[in-house]
Amino acid sequence: MTPLPPETLERLQKWITAHSGLRGEDYRSTFLDRRISPRLRATACATVEEYLDYIEKHGAERRVFLDKLLVPTTEFFRNPEVFEQLGALLRDWKAREPLAGLRILSAPCSTGEEAVSLAILLREIRLDGRIIALDRSRKALRKLQAATFPAKTTEKLDRALRERYFKQEENSVRVDPAIIKTILPVCGDLTFGIPGTGYHVIALRNIFIYLTEEAQNRLLGEAERALVPNGLLILGRVESLGRKSSHGWRTVVRDARIYARGRAE
Repeated sequence: MTPLPPETLERLQKWITAHSGLRGEDYRSTFLDRRISPRLRATACATVEEYLDYIEKHGAERRVFLDKLLVPTTEFFRNPEVFEQLGALLRDWKAREPLAGLRILSAPCSTGEEAVSLAILLREIRLDGRIIALDRSRKALRKLQAATFPAKTTEKLDRALRERYFKQEENSVRVDPAIIKTILPVCGDLTFGIPGTGYHVIALRNIFIYLTEEAQNRLLGEAERALVPNGLLILGRVESLGRKSSHGWRTVVRDARIYARGRAE
């Protein structure tokens, strides 16, 4: 993959900032190239510069490209071993001290499968808490609030979980309303910061792979600010803390990419 020329990259990033509200400069060149290359072929544009001129005149294509930047990849209990490790850590935490007002942030949550999974996890380990589901897409958040998902999204789930928390409909499944009640959808953009504080767990899975190192470090600083002492941070399975940003964290479960705020005492 040939990197975008600096001048072209800068113009593309500025266009994204101007037209989407996203921080265009936060996205890696390789990510933007992967998102824009298929649209060049679809519109028969020879260059990125030509494509940017094209979408200024064609609103439908502009909306298609902006949708491609949202990366709505999500599923129930993605990497189930991560949820197993998190459940064990929360049980141990509860054994040491009360966990009143437990707060977990899932961001970006897309259509909410991870947020639902976290809410189910809390029910399974008998912990009360609130899941804050953050995403910049109102459309995605409306799908979460509707609590109805395609039936195929639960095919890989443990049968007992499917029977306890999902109601089978014709070609879809509906999440138990008691689970949905514990989830608070919030519209917001992570690149501008994490809303609020007092989180016990922040799941930022599979977003660092799209961001520059500078943007990653800024987001880690936000997570450190927003977590309670010893609060847990979860990254994606192919992500890790950069050397410059690891000083405020300790590794709890390396394979699951779970870290805790603060150095071990």
